[in-house]
Amino acid sequence: MASLISKALGWLTGNVRLIIEYVLILAIIVLGVYGTVAYFRTRSLTDTTITLSEKLGKVSGTLDQQVSANADQDKAIAELKRLREIDSQALNGLHDELDKADTKGQALRDKVRQLEKTNADAKALLDTAVPPTLGCVLDGRPCPGSGGDDPDGGAAGKAR
Repeated sequence: MASLISKALGWLTGNVRLIIEYVLILAIIVLGVYGTVAYFRTRSLTDTTITLSEKLGKVSGTLDQQVSANADQDKAIAELKRLREIDSQALNGLHDELDKADTKGQALRDKVRQLEKTNADAKALLDTAVPPTLGCVLDGRPCPGSGGDDPDGGAAGKAR
């Protein structure tokens, strides 16, 4: 075994230049491979960056559209709230007016009942039957002999 090691050392010392040349060739190959790998990795990263940049631009555009749409919706919501407030005020006013009308109607009914109890003439008038020509006006039925839509009972056509 010692002779093998001594022969190997002898060969190495005799061929130092050859060993250095092989080491340099190996270094050039390693650097070439490293450079090639670095080039393709850089190219891949550049392509990925460009793709991501394009996607970011699209997302930014979509986001701008959404912000604009949200602003439009906020304006519409504000307008609907304003209209709702107006409607609410109108409904409250209508409700108050209906309460007043109901109160006035009740007051009138109470007054008529009181008058009917205390005044014989009023009782006799209230007990009188309503003629059909007047009853149709009070309850919304078509009046007899009116001829349909003519409000004055067709009198204008008969007078000539």
